[in-house]
Formats: sequence, structure tokens, C-alpha cells
Amino acid sequence: MAEATQAPVVEEVKNCPACKKPLKKARRFYRNGAYYCNNNCFKKVQATAKEAANEAAGKAAENSSKTSQA
Repeated sequence: MAEATQAPVVEEVKNCPACKKPLKKARRFYRNGAYYCNNNCFKKVQATAKEAANEAAGKAAENSSKTSQA
């Protein structure tokens, strides 16, 4: 019965989300809920997220303009 009430185990992040290098405990860079190997990798992830948001906003604007013309 004790096994059924245990909380789920959260797996520790072991690789940088940007470059997939293994993270060393002494050289971790923590920003926005994730660990990166350095500031450059953090900036890369931010830039790609910003580009994806811009593309999504552009597609949404195109779709709304097409429907308003019809």
C-alpha cells in the first residue's frame, strides 16, 4: 500500500536544453526554470522561442485577414 501513495519522482535535468551537453554541477546556469551550460545557450533558447512566437503571430494574422476578406 505504501507504494501506491508515493509521489512521482521528478527526473533531474542532466543535459543542456540548447546544446545537449552534459551539465556539470559546478558549472550550471539557471534561468526561467531550466539549467543551461552557459549564458549563450540560454540566449539561443530565448531567441528560438521568440522566433517561433513571431511566426505563430504572423500566421494568425494572415488567417484572420483572409477570413475578414471573404
